[in-house]
Amino acid sequence: MEGVLIFDQSNDLIYQNFNDAMRAKMSRHAIDLGLMEDDKRDLRKDLDANVLIQIFSPLVASQRIMMCQFDNAYTSVQMENNLNLVFDEFLGYLFIEISNKEVDLVRREIGVCICLLKHICGPNLHIIKNDTKKSLLLTNLITTYRRLYQANQGILVEAIEQLLVNADVKNTVVSALQAATEKLKQDPHAQRSHSIMFVGNKFLSLYSSKQAQELSPADMLFLNIFCQTLDRGEHSKRIESHVVFLQGCLGQTTSGCIPHIVHVSKLFDDVFLVLLIEHGNIALSGNLYDVFFALQKIQNMQMQMDVENLRPAFDSLETYVKHTADSLKKLKHNTPEADEAVRNFTLRWDNLRKRYVEYFKNSDNALIVTIESNMPMFVEAVKELFKLLCAECSTLEHGLQRVSDIADMVEERLTEVFNFLQVKSQKNFSMGSYLEDFPGLVHFIHIDRNNGRIVAPGLDHEDSDDVLKERIWSMVELSRTYLHKGHTSMIWKDTTFSYGYFLWFEDVNGTVLNPKELPDSTSSSSKPSLIAGILAGDYYHRMIEQGFPRSAPSKIRCYELFCVHIGLVTPTNVLEHCRRLSVTINDVTGCVGNPIDLL
Repeated sequence: MEGVLIFDQSNDLIYQNFNDAMRAKMSRHAIDLGLMEDDKRDLRKDLDANVLIQIFSPLVASQRIMMCQFDNAYTSVQMENNLNLVFDEFLGYLFIEISNKEVDLVRREIGVCICLLKHICGPNLHIIKNDTKKSLLLTNLITTYRRLYQANQGILVEAIEQLLVNADVKNTVVSALQAATEKLKQDPHAQRSHSIMFVGNKFLSLYSSKQAQELSPADMLFLNIFCQTLDRGEHSKRIESHVVFLQGCLGQTTSGCIPHIVHVSKLFDDVFLVLLIEHGNIALSGNLYDVFFALQKIQNMQMQMDVENLRPAFDSLETYVKHTADSLKKLKHNTPEADEAVRNFTLRWDNLRKRYVEYFKNSDNALIVTIESNMPMFVEAVKELFKLLCAECSTLEHGLQRVSDIADMVEERLTEVFNFLQVKSQKNFSMGSYLEDFPGLVHFIHIDRNNGRIVAPGLDHEDSDDVLKERIWSMVELSRTYLHKGHTSMIWKDTTFSYGYFLWFEDVNGTVLNPKELPDSTSSSSKPSLIAGILAGDYYHRMIEQGFPRSAPSKIRCYELFCVHIGLVTPTNVLEHCRRLSVTINDVTGCVGNPIDLL
């Protein structure tokens, strides 16, 4: 049984997603409480939002009190029949997932849900309530993620598998993507763009225009899940077009919320061409993104009556509003509707700012009530401004013929390598080539956390009773448990296999580095905890920041290596194989490997 609920700051339900079993359970519970009549139950439709609000309002209210007044919110609640409720929060929205799965896995899923929602809505999450298309897209994305998590090694470790091809094939693909990007640039509104090719759930190649913002590993992973979702849609078209919000690489001035128009074209079976075009003013979208967060921070402080930190929070909000106003002055060709939204934004801010200035001058807590009564109007003005100037795209369908022509051109250029790509989509490479040099080695997963790519032998997807696959998933989950406690090297065994897990850091020259300290989820003094992965927050970037506080994160490389051996292999051999694997991995990736000290 599974279900996801999202409540806004007013505890209004804006999204629900139940599987059949959970929907039936919630319907029976509503009938038992007298909130719904038995003859009106329809398990094919969503439950009435008012019914769900009444069922969950005590829990939601309790969570808000624990969060705002005590800063000690619930993380999970275990109920009878092994049913778990897991909570998370983003920009004041409360996310609840109900599931029979383990709490750690549910926590990961709800973090991914927030990530997916941010990518399709940006910071204006409330739009999901009335936008049926986006609501359905979120539901389908969650379904795709859950399916892939059970079957795909890349989704399991939150990295994307690099499709390994020879130089001739790679040159053919890159040439086609370069031609696609050049053809896109013939449109003056598509000067900053990316052309990407996925083969099934694997990444093949990327070509970007010079001015385009660099994409993050989480963006690439989202785009692949996005392609897999559209491919399984009931009414899938050859070209699907949407507006999405990518985060860009951490450290960029515009990272966090970069609007893009994305066109997904299915060329052949399992071969997808993704054309990304930066949309609108990215400086404006980034500044509004900051305003959303500053608003949430100052509202939390007011609810907690944290008077001491209210002034710094207001100063931050004022700074981001000023940056937004500066960006608005540079905009041209606004519609009358957008001009009205800009005027309303300015008016509401001036009014709210006066209230804050008066409060800081007189230190009268009664004025907080006046501020809170004016705050919702400014929040709505910010949402409307973001919607009109960042999220909406009146020209989304414009240029579809050009996109179709580009897809035809790329498809024609790839005709000679089509059969090869289809075969590679099923199995990248096998363990056969490694058996002689690494006796006893059964499987390995190498992850470059700098670019979010993995190299791993393929698994037999047709074998539903695959013991090895089951053990690999268990190995990854166990290693995460210890990684969260600060352990980066492990060797252990069971009755069948021996396992090794190693995480290490290097500088740009390949020299191994020792971190000063690492995040420890058992320590209450650490920052808000993240889970190992990149979708619910870049855990590895956090490790680099904490482990190397005096170094620029872009100068540090992070790698992970998982190994599975037959049980008779000794720990010494496991360690030696892992050392050599880390060096010879360039045989299949072309990357330079270096000997490492794993323990």
